[in-house]
Amino acid sequence: MSEGAIYVDDSGNPGAESGSDFLPSSRKSWTAVVVPSVIAGTVQTAMEIFLAGVRDEFGAEELHFTEIYSREGPWRSVNVDRRVEMIAVMANLMGRYGLPIVHQTVSDQTLLDHPDIWRSFQGRRVGDWNLKDISHVGLLFLCSQVSKHIRTMKCDSPQDFQLPFPLYVDEGIMPAGGERKLPNWSDVIKGPTACFCRSTDVPGIQLADFASFIITRSQWVAVKRNPGPTFGRADELILRAAAGLNILNLPTRWTTPGELGRENFEDWLSTDRVAKGLPPRPPDRK
Repeated sequence: MSEGAIYVDDSGNPGAESGSDFLPSSRKSWTAVVVPSVIAGTVQTAMEIFLAGVRDEFGAEELHFTEIYSREGPWRSVNVDRRVEMIAVMANLMGRYGLPIVHQTVSDQTLLDHPDIWRSFQGRRVGDWNLKDISHVGLLFLCSQVSKHIRTMKCDSPQDFQLPFPLYVDEGIMPAGGERKLPNWSDVIKGPTACFCRSTDVPGIQLADFASFIITRSQWVAVKRNPGPTFGRADELILRAAAGLNILNLPTRWTTPGELGRENFEDWLSTDRVAKGLPPRPPDRK
């Protein structure tokens, strides 16, 4: 991580019904964390110290925050206070360095909402990417969006971004060690190639795991909770962590326990869609 890089992990709940048209069961999400060149060495040192402590105390070789939150795997016997601390430490690290994050969700609604992005792929050689696979399409959409944001950041702070950056993706679409050529974005992404890795080998992917988990979980909290006088401990932990993330492409707002619930959450998303020139609600899924 001594050079600037883009780290990517996936999330989503395929088949899980949220009860909201804004979070369809077909959705698949990808999250990128950008580590600028100027702080890459500092972030690497912080991650090495954190992960060494986790290995020594808990015997965990890597951080999977879904496991930490759900008390699974090596975290099964760890008490809630220590697991809360792990989430808080990572939230502090992400917030301290203001690491830029781009989150991209793709569902069967996405192509109807964004035909321009879809057309940008047409007529290009896409190699082994399967444009009928929502996971592949989502990763390509993410590459398009993160490249756009990195270009903007480089214009503002040229010395912070020594491009192109390597793109490291958690294994899944391909096994660890696999590489796949991308159809575009060579000015931002080295190759341009997606390099698939284990997060034990490329610790920066664990930054993306955290961001992906917190964003997805905070959305789930918003559509599932009933407004009330207070937040539960778990909900407050997730929402505070989400509030500290530097997410470049999602709207943020302050809220209260009495306000946050599905109805208001959907109203906020509708307002955001209209501001982007989209219909207030997602297209019907046929």
